[in-house]
Amino acid sequence: MLTETNRDEFYKAADSLKRFKRAEIRDEQDRSLIETLYTDLLPENQVYKMMLSDNTTFLVGRKGTGKSTIILRLESEYRKRNDYLPCYIDTKTVFESTKSDYQNLDYLKGKIPEEVIGKYLVERAFIQSILKSIVKELEIKADSYVSKIANKFGLSKTNNVKERVRNLLGKIENNEHLKSIELPVINDFVSTFSMGGEQETSTSNRLNSDSRLMVDNKGGNAEIKVGGGINHSERAKQIESWEKQISGTLLKVFQIKDVLDEVRDVLGNLKIKKLVIFLDDFSEVDESTIKNFVNVVLAPLNNWGDEFICFKVAAYPNRIYFGDIDKGKVDIIDLDFYNLYSNYDKNTMESLSLDFTKRLITNRIKYFSTKSIEEFFEINNSNSLDDYMDLLFKCTMNVPRIIGYILYYCHQTHVSTGRKINKSSIESAAQKYYEKVISSFFDMTTNSLLSFDEKVSELQQKDLLNIFIGQLKNIRKQIVIGELKGAVYQSDKKNPYTSHFNFSPNLEKFVRTLELNFFISKYTEMSDRDGKKVSVYCLNYGLALLENMRWGKPSGSEFRKYFIARPFSFDSIFEEFLRESKHIQCINPVCGKSYPYDQLPFLEFNKMRCNECHSEVKVKSVSDDIKTELEKIDKAKLLPAIDLGVLHELNSSNEKKYARDLSEELDISSHLIAKRAKKLDEDKGLIDRDRSENLIKYSISKKAMREYFNTN
Repeated sequence: MLTETNRDEFYKAADSLKRFKRAEIRDEQDRSLIETLYTDLLPENQVYKMMLSDNTTFLVGRKGTGKSTIILRLESEYRKRNDYLPCYIDTKTVFESTKSDYQNLDYLKGKIPEEVIGKYLVERAFIQSILKSIVKELEIKADSYVSKIANKFGLSKTNNVKERVRNLLGKIENNEHLKSIELPVINDFVSTFSMGGEQETSTSNRLNSDSRLMVDNKGGNAEIKVGGGINHSERAKQIESWEKQISGTLLKVFQIKDVLDEVRDVLGNLKIKKLVIFLDDFSEVDESTIKNFVNVVLAPLNNWGDEFICFKVAAYPNRIYFGDIDKGKVDIIDLDFYNLYSNYDKNTMESLSLDFTKRLITNRIKYFSTKSIEEFFEINNSNSLDDYMDLLFKCTMNVPRIIGYILYYCHQTHVSTGRKINKSSIESAAQKYYEKVISSFFDMTTNSLLSFDEKVSELQQKDLLNIFIGQLKNIRKQIVIGELKGAVYQSDKKNPYTSHFNFSPNLEKFVRTLELNFFISKYTEMSDRDGKKVSVYCLNYGLALLENMRWGKPSGSEFRKYFIARPFSFDSIFEEFLRESKHIQCINPVCGKSYPYDQLPFLEFNKMRCNECHSEVKVKSVSDDIKTELEKIDKAKLLPAIDLGVLHELNSSNEKKYARDLSEELDISSHLIAKRAKKLDEDKGLIDRDRSENLIKYSISKKAMREYFNTN
C-alpha cells in the first residue's frame, strides 16, 4: 500500500517532468538539480556530448522533447569553465515583451510606410534586446573578472575593461546614438527607391500626380508621401521592397561588425576563448522576425566570429531559417522519435526508445521517492515493468513533457488514492491529455489574431485529420465485416489495428501543423510493395482511443509490412484533398491570376512566378465552410496567442492560480503573465484577480467561460 508520503513523492516526480519552465529543476534550497536529474535521450549521454562541441548547433524537436533541459545542462557545464562565457536568452519571452513594449520613434514617421513601420520597430527592439542581453552577460563576467585581477594589475586595466563594456552597451541601447546612424541609412534607401520608382513611372505611367516620393538628403528629411491615387500593385511593391530592406537596414544600424570586433577584444581581455549563446524557444518568434534576426545577428556573428562565438539554438522542426549560415558547418540534432533513432534498425529503435522511457522515469522516482519505480506499477504475470514502459512510449512518442502529464493524470486517478498504475489508467490518461491539451489547438486558432489566410490554412488541417480518421475507420469496418480478406487482417479481425497510414514523403510538408501539435507523428519510413519509399505516420494514442481504434500492429515477423498494406496508402485521398482545398494565386492584386493546384510543379520550375505578370505566386488555402464559420466570429473577441493560452489554462484548472504557476505551464515569464492578465481583467473582464493575499491569484471569469468555452 502506498503511504501519503509515497503519493506526494510520486506527484513531485511527475510534476517535475510536465513543467515547461527550465528553472523548475531545483531543490528546496533553490539549488540546481540539472546534473542529478538530466536523462539523455541516447545511452552514454550522446546527445549532450554532441551538443558540447564548439560548433553552432541547432537542437530540433517538437514541444516538450527536452530542448530546454538539454540547454540548461549545457549551460551548467559551461558555467564551470573559466574560459567559456555562456549567455542564455529566452527568445520567446524577449519577443513577446518587445511586441507589447517597443518604443515608437517619431523621427521615423513618414519615412517608412505605415504598413511596415510597426513591424520594423518590433524587430529593431527585438534585436536591440538580444544584443543587450549578450553584452550584459559580458558585463557580469567583467565585474567578476575585475574583482579578481584589480589587486594584481591595478585599477587602470580593470577600469578599461569595464569602460569598454559600458560603451558597447551604450551604443546598443542609446536610441540617440542609433538615430545618427539610422536616418542616413534609411534616407539612402528612400533615395535609391525613389530613383527606381521614377524610372518605372516614366515607362509605365503607373503613378498619378497625387503620389510621390520626396527626398531631401541634405537636410536628412527623406520622406515617403503616397496619395490616394497610387494603384494597389505599386503600393504592394513599395511594401515588399521595404520588408526586404529591413534586414540590411538593421545590420547597418546596429553596426554588427563593429559590435563583433568590440566583443572579441573584451573577451580577449577577460581571458575567454568562447562565447556560447543559447537561444531557447527560437521558433516561437514570428517567421519574418526569425529571418531578420538570423540575417542581422545570428548569421553575421556566427560567420564573422572567427570561431570565438557559437550558438546553441532550440527550434521546432520546419521552423528553422539558416540565412547565410553554411549548413555544412553547423550541427543539427533531431530529438523527435523517428529523426533521432532513424539511423538504427527497427529493433534497435524500439529498444532505445524503451530504454530512454525507463531511464527517465526511474531517475525521477529515484530522486524524489524512497520507493523504487516497480512499487508504483501493478506488476504481475501479465504485465511487466517493460510492458508499462512500452505502453508509455506509444502514448507519448518519448516526449518527456507528455510522459510527465500521463504520470500526473495517473497520480490523480490512482496513486493519490493509494492504488498502483495499470494499463487502463495509462490509456485513460493518454485520452485525457489529448482532450484537454492537444485538441484545444484548433479552438485557439479560431479565436486567435492570425490573419484570415493563416487561419484557413491551419483549420484546414482539422479537415485533413478528419479525412485520415474517417478513412482509418472505414478500413476497420472493412476488416471486421470481411471486405478485406488478406491474411494479415485475419489474426485480429474483430478488433483490428488501424492507427497507422502511409503516403509519399513529398506530401509531408502538408501535415507539419498536425505533426508539430502531436495529432500525428512520423513513425518510420519503408518501401511499399512497388518498391517506392513511403513515410509511415501514426495517430496520437489518445486520439486513437477516443475514436475506438486499436493502436499499433500485430506482433510477429509476418506482420512487418502491415503498415504498408495497400488500404493504408493515403496518397490518393491526400491529393484529392489538396486539389479541393488549395489553389495558387498571383500576389499582384492587379493581375491576381489563379492556378489550379496541380500546376504547382510547373510553377516551382518557374521559380513561383506568374506567367502573366511575373510577380510572385503563393499557395492559398480555400474553404467556403471555414470562411463561413470564421465570418460568424465577433472580431472583438479575437485575442493574441498568449492571452488565449492563459484562458485555456485557467479554464482547465479547478483552482485559482498564481502567475508563477501559469508561467510554468505556458513557458512565459510570470511578469508577462501578470501584465497580460491585468489587461484581460481590466479591459475585457475575462479574468478574475483575487488580491486578498500578497500575491494575486487568477481565475477565469464567467464571461470568458461563456464566450470562449460555451459554458453557461
